[in-house]
Amino acid sequence: MKQTFLTTFAYAKINFALAILGVRDDGYHELQSVMQSIALHDVVRVRRTGEAMICRCGALSGKGNLAYIAAELFLNELGLPGGIEIDIDKYIPIQAGLAGGSSDAAATLRLLNQLYDTPLSREELIALAGKCGADVAFCLRGGTMWATGRGERLNLLPNVLEVDLVLVKPAAGVNTREAYRQFDRSGRGGFLSKSDWEMALREASPLKIAGLLYNDLEIASMTMVPEISNLKRQLLEEGCYGALMSGSGSCVFGISQSREHAQKVAERLIKKGCANVWVTKTVKDVLV
Repeated sequence: MKQTFLTTFAYAKINFALAILGVRDDGYHELQSVMQSIALHDVVRVRRTGEAMICRCGALSGKGNLAYIAAELFLNELGLPGGIEIDIDKYIPIQAGLAGGSSDAAATLRLLNQLYDTPLSREELIALAGKCGADVAFCLRGGTMWATGRGERLNLLPNVLEVDLVLVKPAAGVNTREAYRQFDRSGRGGFLSKSDWEMALREASPLKIAGLLYNDLEIASMTMVPEISNLKRQLLEEGCYGALMSGSGSCVFGISQSREHAQKVAERLIKKGCANVWVTKTVKDVLV
């Protein structure tokens, strides 16, 4: 007999900063990043069905979905049979640099652990998330994190104060692998100061956070989607404290002066013809 669905939000993330230190021996890039959960979210539902594994997510349904892969890893880790049904209502845009797939995978792991009466500890669940993909462990924990390695090694930063944001995405997305390939051809990596970020976050200063925004992939992605540069300029012209492309793009976020300011900026961007605009805010830890 089918059970009632367990349901949770799968929060998107932005990168307040992303520096590329080089290419590792395993072919991945060594990163430094300040990662932040935001209120924009998908809705993920999970239940046991006694049948084969099913993942419904519109055009992203099936075995290729990262939530499906995460569920397989969870079941295999514990030697459990299949019979899991996953339903995802998708609101986080794809190829945007917002970790939509990773957030769905993290939410699936969180729900499965609840569904099976918490067989994995917090630490074990985070370790399993790290096997799913670089951003999944962050999406499981959420909040404000200092990320290194491929993005899977996480250390707590002071939780950012509630910051109002405007997100705007070009029609075109950016393939993450292509962004890194483009960077490797022409980019030069930078370096982040963890102490500077800790200070800005402790002072709860949106202006200081805006002054530290940084993304080594921005120029590489702009060569593929030039509209990224135009949208960033528009956010700054509309009075945002700072603006940056998130992750590998193509979504750009602006740190607004207030919720009311964010709404006004979004309205003006929509009037200018921007079709994909969201008003959102930062959120604290997801996994508690």
